[in-house]
Amino acid sequence: MSLISTRIPEDIEKELIWYANKERIGRTIALRKILDIGLKEIRLEYALDLYQKGKIGIGRAAKIANMSIWDILDIVREKRIPMNYTIKDVEKDLEMAIKLSKKLK
Repeated sequence: MSLISTRIPEDIEKELIWYANKERIGRTIALRKILDIGLKEIRLEYALDLYQKGKIGIGRAAKIANMSIWDILDIVREKRIPMNYTIKDVEKDLEMAIKLSKKLK
């Protein structure tokens, strides 16, 4: 595990202490949890932004966010982000499903 040292403003330190006390954990563990939660949120926001701009598909967005496709689809629906799924995408998916079903026979 790496050691990272940083200075933080007093107001953030107070928030960290509040969270640590609330969770009944040490400040170091609290900081790790906060970083983990924050980084997950940042990855999700980044993935959704790229998806919304049409730069990536839903599968790639799910990978960037470290989520299942189903979970990210739920978030896309909740946030009312328009689906980037065209008729061509439907046709490609249908062709792939037909090819896969033939291989299974």
